[in-house]
Amino acid sequence: MRIFLLGATPSISVPPDAPWDTKLARTGGNTGNQVIAHSLLRELAVSEVSWDYSMPPEKVGEEYDLFVIAAANFLHAGCDLGGMAQYIEATQLPCLMVGLGAQSNSYEPRIELKPGTERLVRVVAERTRSIGVRGPFTQAVLDTMGIRNVQVTGCPSYYVSCEPTIAIDKGPLPERPKVAINASRDVYRHSFDAGHMERLVRELVAQGIALEADFVAQSEGEEIVLAENRDAAARERALERLTALFAGAAPDAALRDWFAQHMRVYFSVEDWAEAIRSYDFVAGTRFHGCILALQNRVPAFVICHDTRTADMCAFLGLPHVNMTELDHVDIRELHARADLDGLKERYATLYPAYKAFLEGNGVAHRLA
Repeated sequence: MRIFLLGATPSISVPPDAPWDTKLARTGGNTGNQVIAHSLLRELAVSEVSWDYSMPPEKVGEEYDLFVIAAANFLHAGCDLGGMAQYIEATQLPCLMVGLGAQSNSYEPRIELKPGTERLVRVVAERTRSIGVRGPFTQAVLDTMGIRNVQVTGCPSYYVSCEPTIAIDKGPLPERPKVAINASRDVYRHSFDAGHMERLVRELVAQGIALEADFVAQSEGEEIVLAENRDAAARERALERLTALFAGAAPDAALRDWFAQHMRVYFSVEDWAEAIRSYDFVAGTRFHGCILALQNRVPAFVICHDTRTADMCAFLGLPHVNMTELDHVDIRELHARADLDGLKERYATLYPAYKAFLEGNGVAHRLA
């Protein structure tokens, strides 16, 4: 099976010493996007794959068998995917779309989409047996558009092990645990409650400082600058900005030291997975930062800040809490609340359903 990949890509082809913003742009503005595509390609049995968007669509139609769309939170008011729709329409190829998500700060299913994004979803719906969406809310959004050939699958990253079971040991958290945290501090505006989320992120940072935890950035510019550890002037600007943003969360000296020493970023999924295996616990608002930990047998807990993360975590059975139901952040409390037995049971149900979804779409796979 020869596939042409659209949406998220599994890796970036830039030198390691390229500017951080160049590398981040190649990921689509979020390193977590690579986890989606990396997982999907690992699950599909393909003989050839390309995501060379400079290739004319007519040539793609001649040389490939299927468009595979590693989707993300495409369904929101600010997203215009008309170019992708036009690219697909220039061929006769069938489509497989997995991981489509709706992003909002409420559960009102009628989201006003850009015409190009609506056009993309409709053309894909015409060329596939069923669209794989992240959760029931996304399914409801598509239903309001009259698109009903939909199956709730969650995200491909949930199934990346290609094994029918998942088991994660959760012993007591050590006295001095090695913890990684993550936070979407740059998306307060589309959270359920912007002010409450900002306060929780500040508390998460305070906990990170107290535990000497590492912060794994995915899209946050200043944190990535510090993680890349290069230009001294850029680092100083980032430190000044972050110290001002989080003033009061901890003494300024502690803030500066922690931000200077504990920022991490990974532009390779393999490097990220290897690093995550060294931690005792991962917690934060980033779905992919936490699912990568769980798939590497590290306990994790998601603080859900919008419909996208809450919908997906609830459907997949991930340890999580809606941010509106969380009064304060305490890493040890989150660790104690992480229900990994519930995840194990839910995974055992969803895995065969995902396998059937791929087979129903006529796609060869590597799922055991």
